[in-house]
Amino acid sequence: MKRNTRYMATVSLGVMAAGFLVTLPFDSIPWVRFVRSGFEAGLVGGLADWFAVTALFRHPLGLPIPHTAILPNNRDKVTKALVSTVQNELLSKESIRDKIKQFAIVTKLLDGAESHLRTESGAKAIVDISDYVVRSLPWEQLAPVLEREIRRRLDDVDLSNLASGLAQYGFAQNWDGKALDFVLDFAEDYINRESTVRQMGAMASAAIGNIQAGGLMSFALNAFAGFMSEERLGETIRGLLQAQIWELRSEHSRTRIGITETLRDKLGALLERPETKAALDAWKGDMTERMRLPETLGAFLEQTRDRLLAYIHTEDYPTRIALPIIQQAIGRLRSDEQKIEQIETFVQIKLAEWIEHNHHKIGGLIEENINKYDNETLIALIEDKIGSDLQWIRVNGAICGFMIGIVLAGIRLVAG
Repeated sequence: MKRNTRYMATVSLGVMAAGFLVTLPFDSIPWVRFVRSGFEAGLVGGLADWFAVTALFRHPLGLPIPHTAILPNNRDKVTKALVSTVQNELLSKESIRDKIKQFAIVTKLLDGAESHLRTESGAKAIVDISDYVVRSLPWEQLAPVLEREIRRRLDDVDLSNLASGLAQYGFAQNWDGKALDFVLDFAEDYINRESTVRQMGAMASAAIGNIQAGGLMSFALNAFAGFMSEERLGETIRGLLQAQIWELRSEHSRTRIGITETLRDKLGALLERPETKAALDAWKGDMTERMRLPETLGAFLEQTRDRLLAYIHTEDYPTRIALPIIQQAIGRLRSDEQKIEQIETFVQIKLAEWIEHNHHKIGGLIEENINKYDNETLIALIEDKIGSDLQWIRVNGAICGFMIGIVLAGIRLVAG
């Protein structure tokens, strides 16, 4: 397009020059003289506009005519004027701030985030960000922090009160009764063994034989020992013990009630003793050391990190875990208009502060980019963008000059 307009401008100037030269020999013919006036004015207009357009960028015909090559000679002025216009007029602080206020920045960001999250690249971004966050966590520094917190929590634990509370809970759940039933089950199983029965019979027979008695008592004991064999003695003792066990199984048994009450009183008194509290505290300290917290926590955190990283890169993580959580968070934020307004206000304030501190860089950036080009390159860029319009000035100058010449010739003809 630029070559076409330049060609057209040259042709228009050539037509005017040719028309002027062709009509010179026929000066005696009135209508030819009339037309020559148009060609003459068009030639002057075309040459004048050619000179004006050329003078913007370079010296016409290479001659150092004053006030030509305006842009190269006034490059600093033009640059400063351009910088000032853009920085202070087109992109002033006020215009930028006013434009920013027209945008609902937070809402647009949320819209963009939601639409992007559902894409394949969004899922990949979720995985990459999660991976980066997990790897960036100071895992080595977390172990000492957790260790201190665990030790502090353990130090605050009163094992005596904890044991008392556990005992009260156990009593409420009838743990003592269940423990007694367990002992009774064991005892019943034990006394019903044949070996136990024989052992009890032998022990009873030996005990009777060792009784020292005289007279009638001695006669009675010997008669009883002769009547009762070791087996019968064992069975008799087993039956007595079995009856006692059955009696203790009854919840209404006075003996059972007495045993459980005594157990509770003894356990409560034991837990209240200072030496018991000291022993529990010592046990707590010993268990803390046995836990080897630094090594245990370090291994635990390392294992946790590796498991998190492995899970992050599974197919389910971005779509089934992370995305629903993010969408729920965005939804809650959208529904909280007050929070949206607070964030919007914060963003607007921060952007205004950023504009205030960096607005001067707009001019610096423009000047820096202009200074990258030498005069020839800069002129070529300008001509490439507006050269065609400038060439039209030449065309219009020739055509308008021709028409004005015709008009003036007509006026002279009428006046003469």
